[in-house]
Amino acid sequence: MLLSCGPLLNMAAPVTQLARLAAQPLWSNFTALERPMEPVASVQPAAGPGPSSQRLGRLASWNLASSCEQRRFCRWLGETRCQTVTAVDLGTPQTNTAVALMESKVHSDADVRMDAQVIFEACWRRFEEKFRLKSVNVPREVVWLNGAPGAGKGANTQHILKTRGLDHSVNLSSLLQTNESTRALMERGELIPDSMVGDVVLEALLVQSCQIPECGVLVDGFPRTAMQVDFLKLLYDKLDELHGIFANTTHRSQFPRPLFKVVMLYVDEDTSIMRQLERAKLASVHNKRVLDAGAGQLWEQRSTDLSIEKAKKRYAIFRQHHSAVLRLKQFFPFHLIDAMGTLAETQEAITTELRYQSSLDLSYETYASIRHLPLARDVSQHARQQLVMRLDNHSERYPDLFQKVIDLITSEIMPLIHECGLAGRAEYATEHRMFLEHPRAAQMLIDVLTDRGYNVSHSTEVTHVPMQIDLQTGLIKNRKEYKHRFHVNWDTKGVREMARAMELAARISEVGGGGNGSARISQTYIPQQLNREMRSSVLRQQLTEGNGKSLEEAEREAEHVIHGS
Repeated sequence: MLLSCGPLLNMAAPVTQLARLAAQPLWSNFTALERPMEPVASVQPAAGPGPSSQRLGRLASWNLASSCEQRRFCRWLGETRCQTVTAVDLGTPQTNTAVALMESKVHSDADVRMDAQVIFEACWRRFEEKFRLKSVNVPREVVWLNGAPGAGKGANTQHILKTRGLDHSVNLSSLLQTNESTRALMERGELIPDSMVGDVVLEALLVQSCQIPECGVLVDGFPRTAMQVDFLKLLYDKLDELHGIFANTTHRSQFPRPLFKVVMLYVDEDTSIMRQLERAKLASVHNKRVLDAGAGQLWEQRSTDLSIEKAKKRYAIFRQHHSAVLRLKQFFPFHLIDAMGTLAETQEAITTELRYQSSLDLSYETYASIRHLPLARDVSQHARQQLVMRLDNHSERYPDLFQKVIDLITSEIMPLIHECGLAGRAEYATEHRMFLEHPRAAQMLIDVLTDRGYNVSHSTEVTHVPMQIDLQTGLIKNRKEYKHRFHVNWDTKGVREMARAMELAARISEVGGGGNGSARISQTYIPQQLNREMRSSVLRQQLTEGNGKSLEEAEREAEHVIHGS
């Protein structure tokens, strides 16, 4: 059942009618909220999960005049539209069908073009007609890999899969080559119609890639046009909607909340053309050796790699739509990778940019629950600051005791550490009276060694030594003896890493002498609405400054600071 802030539509209406409603001004659809919704006659649901137009369930009478329901349906007034209420039957007996109220954000007409909405709805309708929802497994994470021809998408696919822990990769070009008409277009260096690409993407992503729930997928070669960029945003909204519908059902594992990331491999035109032509030469030499030897596997030799004109045309087509793909920075984490260097340098940049970040990888609810806990690096930084303050305090207020501790470290502990230099650990046990007479001496010793890069733990053992026994009463008088144990640990990997550090320093020096390594442009762009770290820090600052501000006022000021409005 579909509810909107305007008149009810026939669910079997064509996509153009839905698009026409979406194009109407929002205020014209708001009249339905001024009166209660009339009860809708029940319709027998179709057998099995078919298209949305066939999944009609029972809907109780809803009073949309109440302020509560108005807020639930039009909370995003001026930004989004009231969205779908759907009852889905997956073939299991249901006496009382639950109605899921979805408040998913819908992109405005400025974000998604009308023709893209029509194409997506048509593709999704064909997908639902071909595949029932019970056969769908939505990936938990999708990395959309893009880049110029010759940027190294295929060469870096396995590394991205390993870095992000993904299970499957989809090469869109390989899938499109199975169709004769699309193969002919590709051989001429032209793009495939967006409707055909959309059908292939939906089937490959939601059916062929994930045989088990919550898998991870990399898609190579999508999106490439402005239409496909809008298609991707609409796909995210659809998957997010399905996640909300099935969140409290037995099929929730099939529809996790989608996590989209975009990876763009950058190379300039000269590098792209050179790599395309070199790829053809390498494939030719390899295939010749295979044929001569009578063993081995032939490599694919692309016709566009054999001609410099076709190679230039492929790069020109990429640049023509590059600005449209860059629009994805507004909606999803966008990782720009400089692929001009060697394969090792490119993979190092990929590892850095695609590292795990809880503020991006976790759902908003999960991140909001744990973000008050400090990060380990913050705790370490604070501890380091406290260490500096304690050492200065030891030296200024207790100079004599501090010097005695340093002398003890020099004469007794350091020789022991030198003996165990390669072991990485040593234990120092002492009954020195200084630790009994001056309790802060143990802390001084720990602070000094910690400052020098050692990890130190301390424990005190108390032993009761019998001194006198009363033979008549059996009472025993004991003397307490204290032994302090200091466990000292240090990293021995530094010896092996030193050579690598020196080599890296030499490479940096060489690059600074005239190479182009300093011009690396790899970086990650975080959409403002997903920059939770920035929002949290600004909000904390607003609340810390106080001035009697409420939480709502602080949130509004935080939004003002973040968006610069």
